[in-house]
Amino acid sequence: MRYAWLVVAVLFLANAITAGYMRSFGVIYNAVEIAYPDTSATAGGAVVALLSGCRNILAPAMGAAAVQFGARLVMICGIFLCSVGLFASFFCNSVDTLAITLGAMMGTGMCAVYTGQIIVMPDYFRNKKELANSIRVAGLPLGGAAFPFFFLPIFENFGLKLTFIILSALFAQLAAFVFLIRPFSVHVKMAEVQKSRKEKRKQIATNSVIAINHTESPQETELKAKKFDLKLFLNPIYWTHIGAIVGLSAALPQAHYFLAVYGKAIGFSLEQNSILIAFQSVLDGVTRLLIGCMLDRKLFKKTHCLAVCLVSAGIGTVMIPASTNFWVVMCTFSLFSLGSSGYFGTINVILIDQFGAYNVASSWGFIRMIQGILNFLYPPLLGYFVDVTGSYLLTFVIMGIGTIFAGLCIAVQPLVARAAKIDMIFY
Repeated sequence: MRYAWLVVAVLFLANAITAGYMRSFGVIYNAVEIAYPDTSATAGGAVVALLSGCRNILAPAMGAAAVQFGARLVMICGIFLCSVGLFASFFCNSVDTLAITLGAMMGTGMCAVYTGQIIVMPDYFRNKKELANSIRVAGLPLGGAAFPFFFLPIFENFGLKLTFIILSALFAQLAAFVFLIRPFSVHVKMAEVQKSRKEKRKQIATNSVIAINHTESPQETELKAKKFDLKLFLNPIYWTHIGAIVGLSAALPQAHYFLAVYGKAIGFSLEQNSILIAFQSVLDGVTRLLIGCMLDRKLFKKTHCLAVCLVSAGIGTVMIPASTNFWVVMCTFSLFSLGSSGYFGTINVILIDQFGAYNVASSWGFIRMIQGILNFLYPPLLGYFVDVTGSYLLTFVIMGIGTIFAGLCIAVQPLVARAAKIDMIFY
């Protein structure tokens, strides 16, 4: 069990670095706009679309690869692709080419890193999966809190292109930590050997029998992990998750990007934008940990938690453009952070509860794939609305309404189960 918590620590670190880049991309892109002043909001949305789209659309394929070849290998390949993408950005001379390196390559690499985690977690955690998952996903926002303050001084002292080289080296170092995650089958065999040695030390009677059968791999006693399961699309409950991600994709992950560019548009400095994003990231991370602890104690149902968080987040997102005051914007976007916390803190364990740990590569992967498809569409569209209207009002209203819709989709799951005569317990 102690080694399992080491695995969680490595996954936390991986999320802190990869999601730190993702969460602070609005700050990074502000620096890109300084280097390339003719960039439009639509072009910026296209870069975000490639980043977030590739990060999600390939999830089923990455999940199948992780089941077939091992999660560790897939994660290391993803880290290598991220590092190469950042290094290649040094040689780019236009936003169009940066869209490939900072967008498509980084997004694909992050997809491999994050999908590998989803395959690893159910193996190492059965009873404490809520707490372990909350610690793992807390790395995403906390990395986002630290990354802007790491990025800004490097950018100011070395310039944008050398900053890409430094970030490339940072990502490359992550591979050494991910290598510590040994395959679960190897972990089980090592645990059996260790237990056998302990039993032999305690053996007193010469005819004692050493019993190690109860330590056999859960993979031998449970259903074998599936690469693809299209039967999920015949389940009405799964369609509520699809409806939720259709709405939520309007805001995730581009809300942080549009918050940063909105802050710049209303006069916030780079430092204020960094503080704003960092505060939201710290709030998000702490909230994820609190949600995990409360779910581990069974204080409320996961689906209730997710629905309330998403509806509250949608209301806060709609309210963001109502003020140009720094503190008001911070407070309203804090509600969005609550929704982000609830979603990432619960969605994986909800899918495991409802569709099985053996099916997580498909149940989670297809949802991320749909989000990836939508992430190619939403960011350019939202950026286009900014260009046409000259205002961020419509952009934030669309993101807020989509998030509220996502919460309502989760809230009606018991009604859908009753109408479809599905016997399901909602934990």
